Amino acid sequence: MSGLRETKKAATRTALSRAAAEIALDEGPEDLTVAAIAARAGVSTRTFHNYFTSREEALLEFISERVRDLVSQFDDVPEDLGLLEAVEHLVVEHLRRGESELDSFRALFRISEILEGITPTPEHPETNIVVVPLLPAMLPRSPGLDDFEASVSIHLIFSAMRVALERFYRLPEPRDIEVGVGLVRRSLRLINLEP
Repeated sequence: MSGLRETKKAATRTALSRAAAEIALDEGPEDLTVAAIAARAGVSTRTFHNYFTSREEALLEFISERVRDLVSQFDDVPEDLGLLEAVEHLVVEHLRRGESELDSFRALFRISEILEGITPTPEHPETNIVVVPLLPAMLPRSPGLDDFEASVSIHLIFSAMRVALERFYRLPEPRDIEVGVGLVRRSLRLINLEP
């Protein structure tokens, strides 16, 4: 019975974090309240507080969940691909597969920015919210780079992907996925990971 209860608790936690992200994206951070999040998830504010202490914590959980998902996908990328090729493979697959707006890279970037903007004293820059948890999965694909060089490289890759995808997402609908793929590939060609 406890397995079912744990599954239900995890589903409620996910529903709350996704509701927070939806409100932040659809209505902006000014409308992101605990009451609004709870209502969107179909629970009471008391239930919200059983899972999170703040709206910021709910958004951070959304980001963490998306990053965990990316790490698991990164683990499925062929092992013989280096870091740049593996990131390209992952991002291109995401673009070609199609994704809900909430599960897109665009949403991940935007939620990170919103979280940084509403957090009174952020503990670290918003890119670290996404990048740091990816380091353990990406380090094995960076042979010859020490921890510092690998960290800088991953931040460079993250920034390049962000610029390429933001350019793609600004294009009018319907967007040609292959234009996005081309932008991703062009941005990665500008990075040299030689130590």
